[in-house]
This record gives sequence, C-alpha cells and structure tokens, in this order.
Amino acid sequence: MIKKFLFVILLLLLIANLSYRIDLKKTHHELIGELMYFPSGFAVRALSLGFYAPLADMVWLRFIQYYGEHRMTDARFDLMYHILDILTTLDPYFVHAYTLGALMLTHDANRPDQAMKLLKKGMRADYNEWRTPFIYGFINYVFLRDYKTALAYLRISSQKPNATDMPKRWAGYIALKRIGDLKVALALWLDLYNNAKNPEEKNIAEIYIREIKMEMDIEFLNKKVEEFVQKIGRQPISLNELVVYKFIDSIPSEPHGEKYYLKSGKVKSTWQKKK
Repeated sequence: MIKKFLFVILLLLLIANLSYRIDLKKTHHELIGELMYFPSGFAVRALSLGFYAPLADMVWLRFIQYYGEHRMTDARFDLMYHILDILTTLDPYFVHAYTLGALMLTHDANRPDQAMKLLKKGMRADYNEWRTPFIYGFINYVFLRDYKTALAYLRISSQKPNATDMPKRWAGYIALKRIGDLKVALALWLDLYNNAKNPEEKNIAEIYIREIKMEMDIEFLNKKVEEFVQKIGRQPISLNELVVYKFIDSIPSEPHGEKYYLKSGKVKSTWQKKK
C-alpha cells in the first residue's frame, strides 16, 4: 500500500513538474512540444492505481492554465480536446469538463466537431445526466443552426432525472420559432406548463401556449378562406361568412381575449396589432 501511495505521489509530482516547465516556455511550438508528451487518459488512469481524483484535479488546473494562456496570447487551442479527453477519462463524471469544455471547444477553438465528440463521451459515461445533452442541443441551436438536432437533444435532456424546466422551455421555443411544427410546440409547452416547478415557468409556458393556439387558429381559418374562394368564387366579406356558408361551425375564441378578422384575404388577430 505504501508503495502504491508513493508511486501516485511521484506521478503527481511529474505532472506538476510538466505543468511548471510548460509555463516557462516562451514559444507556441515549445508549448505544443511539451504537451504532446502528456500521456493519454487511459495511460494516466492505469498508472494512478485508483487515485483518480487528485490526478483529475491536477489536469483540470492544467487545462485552466492552458486556456487562460492562449486566450490572452495567440487564441490557438490545438490541444484543448486532448487535455479534456485525458481529464474526462480520469473522471468520467466531471460534468463541467464536458459542458464548459464543449462550449470552449466550440466558441474559442472553433471545433464544434470535437465538442460533439466530448459531449457524446459524457452522455455515454452518465446516461442520467441532463446537462450534457442540453449543451449538445444548445450548441446545435446557437452555433450550428441545426434546429432539428437541437430539438431532439433538448427533448432527451428534458426527460432525464432531476432535469430542470429549462430544456423543455428551449425545446418548445425551437419547435415553435425555428421548425414551425405547431402541434409539437404546443405539446411541449403544455408538458412544461403541467410540470412546471414554479409560477414563473408556468407563466412563461402559458404565454407561448396562447400564441401557439392563436397561430393554429389562424392557420385553420386561412385554409377555410381558401376553400371558400374555391367553392364560392370570391373572397368572403368577413369571417362570419364562413359560418353562414357552413365552412366552420363557429369562429374560434382568440386565446388572448382578442378577435380574429379578415384583411386582404388573410386572417389576422387584433392581438397582433398590440404587440
């Protein structure tokens, strides 16, 4: 046991010494040369003899130093993924290494491909963690503009144990504003409303539910106006004609307490005027 302990201490000192020597380097090429000898996560894990946490902490400090140094100088982060991969191999449940690391890889290193790879590693390591799929969806939405992928991972995130309401809210917003699937958006916002843990979240959900219902009503009424034109041969004078000619049973109630009306052959809501 004493031999194992001494071995780990020696390994920690070697890593610390490596970090110190790296910090003394002056040029980018010398820095890269030192870090390229940093062992893989599997190698360090095998050598650590079970003392993963102290080594993970050391690598995390090395990562912060590496990021800060390059953020202030050349803004090049060639080994960012390499260090994060070592760190998350040592400590597969270090959530911030995945989430913050992925954001840095995307925003600072301009390597969203590496960010996706890192986050998928995190999702495999802890299936029940909601934050890794959330950041995966966030990056796809904000940086990559891949709204369908973003929606899929935000919905996965929302279904994880202990997930906050945030993934549901983002998923509902994307479904409504970016993909345009009103039925999916309504279902997501209703789910958020029914399961909200605080009044503020409930109020936000209610705002979007009303807007979605309004847009669905307008979409429905516009289709009925088109049917009216095809069968009657003219534009209806008002929405009441849709009822008179039995295209609809009644005009839907506007969810904001306003009214629907017809203008230039298109259905609108008086609520839209007040926005």
